[in-house]
Amino acid sequence: METFQTNDSFRTWTRIRVPPNILTDDERHNVSDVNLYWSGIFFLINGIVYFRNLTAFTRLGNNENLPEGGIIGLSSRKWCWSKYKLKPNIKSHMVIWTREEIYLGYPPLRFVKIITIKKLRKILNMPAAGVLTIQDVKYTGHPLEIALLLNHCITCTTVKRLYIVIYSEVTKEWVLQDFELDVAIDSVVTSRFPYASISEVILWDKHRVYYSYHNFTVTGVLQTPTESGNLSRLAHGSVISTVFTDYYGNIIVKMENNIMFFFKIYTTDAVKLHLWTNNQTKSLFFLNASGKIYLIYVFDDGTIYPQDYPVRLETQSIASKTKEKCPFIIFHHNIMYISYVLDKGHYLSFWAQIVYPENAGLYITVESYGPDILKKESQVLYEIASGYCTKTITVTFYQTVDYEAVKDYFTLQNKNTGLLVVRVRPSEYTKMCPAAQKVFQVAVGCDFSKFIAVKGFDRKSCRWHDFFYIIKKSYLRDRPSKNLRVKYDWKKYGCPLRLNFKEKFHPVLQLYSDDGYIEDVDVNFIVWEIHGRDDYSFNNTMKTSGCLNEAQTWNSMHKLNKHLPLEYAWGPENYNHCFSYAIGKPGDLNQPYEIINKSNHNHLVWPMQHTGMYVFRAKILDPNYSFCNLTAIFAIEIYGTISSPNGDLVIAFLFLLMLLFFSILVLSYFHYMRIYRQYIYAPIYKTRRIKDQEK
Repeated sequence: METFQTNDSFRTWTRIRVPPNILTDDERHNVSDVNLYWSGIFFLINGIVYFRNLTAFTRLGNNENLPEGGIIGLSSRKWCWSKYKLKPNIKSHMVIWTREEIYLGYPPLRFVKIITIKKLRKILNMPAAGVLTIQDVKYTGHPLEIALLLNHCITCTTVKRLYIVIYSEVTKEWVLQDFELDVAIDSVVTSRFPYASISEVILWDKHRVYYSYHNFTVTGVLQTPTESGNLSRLAHGSVISTVFTDYYGNIIVKMENNIMFFFKIYTTDAVKLHLWTNNQTKSLFFLNASGKIYLIYVFDDGTIYPQDYPVRLETQSIASKTKEKCPFIIFHHNIMYISYVLDKGHYLSFWAQIVYPENAGLYITVESYGPDILKKESQVLYEIASGYCTKTITVTFYQTVDYEAVKDYFTLQNKNTGLLVVRVRPSEYTKMCPAAQKVFQVAVGCDFSKFIAVKGFDRKSCRWHDFFYIIKKSYLRDRPSKNLRVKYDWKKYGCPLRLNFKEKFHPVLQLYSDDGYIEDVDVNFIVWEIHGRDDYSFNNTMKTSGCLNEAQTWNSMHKLNKHLPLEYAWGPENYNHCFSYAIGKPGDLNQPYEIINKSNHNHLVWPMQHTGMYVFRAKILDPNYSFCNLTAIFAIEIYGTISSPNGDLVIAFLFLLMLLFFSILVLSYFHYMRIYRQYIYAPIYKTRRIKDQEK
């Protein structure tokens, strides 16, 4: 009838319209699937995918690497993991499939065919006999995995067998699961993976719901008090419309006539809920922005009415009739978020507690699903009082990998990063228990919300303006033939710190996240002038820093890695310390020590002969500090230097000084010559007589 779109949980909505003459009337009424995308909406109509954005309604096909027909489904992730993009460039946004091919969609609008049924049969070593087709494709509870539901039959007359294959977007591996289910040949089975840590799946056709729990080890048909699990017979012949799951393990089966059944994940039987609306109204379940369940009613006049659905009250009302009780009194924990990121040297610790009647024998299970990259320690405390038992479990996840001086730093990092989904739950619970599980993800790797900055620098204490300045060629590391003209990008570099040439500067790095300041960085880091200047130095020498062998420097690392740009020549991947005779080689320990940390009092020292603008980048050097390549940029302007004397002035001054000296020398010569001649030519007695007369 219509396609409605909302941005506020259907408090308001719009009707989606397409330009005229693109779809026929028959096509308009054959929309078999719709999928939201970051930049628009996908429609599946008669086996063809259409894409609608703000400006166009486009039919997709060969130009987008999609087939021109035969598409039977499209899907995207159901569960919202806020930080699932741990390793970039490997995450698809949606999946499209035919009976024999699967395509993954990537932004902006790019599709890649990842497998065909013929190739998949060979990978899985499945027998060549029989017909193998793709029934359904869904993203699992793990944000990096995709599940395939396959049909297989030999004679294909009465029964077909269903298989499940899991594909990892990280390892690119296809794994056939220990799951088999026989259904009628004409059954159209749909799958839904609940919000869980390990692979659990709910499947349904028109009449029955199937489950497979505990990583496909417990499989069966959802049972009811009568009719052996045939929900249609309990719903006056209506068929299953959809199966709805939420973040808390609640599962609601809604029939087309609005009769509903309820069960929880890991339970194997369902109860019929009270009728909520009449059997003529079209309705559907949704989750609002806070994760609560609400119903959407669509009336014949094209209006929509949302209504909260109190699933907890409804199940409690049913419990009064069934006499079913929850085996524990309370289950709670201190897990506040659905996503945690563990960087190097960090750990995650949490507790969970259950209170239950004495002798019930309950406990708390902690299950994880994903790569084996974390160690786990747990401690259980037990207490009994007044007929009730209290069990508290404390769990810590951590890593102990040492990345210093390894042969292949980046390979080791990649091997020890990944994503785990963890679930904490009581060992037993029933449909009548409140939220009885907590599922969250632990991402081991770089937290992209973190960054470093140099203390004392900001972008607000100065007037922003770009300008150009010249760096003399003699001040540059590579000694080019011409001076370098540089543009100071105020937006990128921020406000420069003005220092007198006599002032030494010791940079202090600070770690931040999107939430603000975290800590001062106390590990080793390096700095370099990004435009190639090398007319600065450090006040510490290798000897005063305690080195036993020659330490790494920018010059030595650049010589070892001439094929790399300067900024990639030295980093945590090739750092070696100098405080052991077993590492490095002997050398001149009177060279400047170019590694800085918070406590080694190593300062930048400036030249005295000229002023200058220096733009530095700092990089964390410690290989055990972070999976992120943490860098920060800062600028320093030097003023007040002692100017070098002008050569012409010096020559002129020396000339005048020598002229004065020779003039005095000549005058002295003639003066003493006059005196000398007077005594030579005058008689001695005249001289004595004159002296006697004077007396």
